[in-house]
Amino acid sequence: MIGWIVGIFFGLVVVVIVVVLVVRLITTARQIGNEAHAARPSLERIREATAPLHGVDGVNEQATGLLDAARSARKALGG
Repeated sequence: MIGWIVGIFFGLVVVVIVVVLVVRLITTARQIGNEAHAARPSLERIREATAPLHGVDGVNEQATGLLDAARSARKALGG
């Protein structure tokens, strides 16, 4: 009979530990969600502010083409 009581006690301890961990996990997830929601306007402003940077690659390619053309012209002119 004592084995049953010890087994039930340990089972209840395990259940309580699992419940505490699940509650803590849910609380942490809710906090993360709230912070993510609060950060969204800032992220939108950052996205809008950095949107022009997507065109930098095109500008670099054009500048490289102009530089190559200038070098060719300089070479052709004997410089």
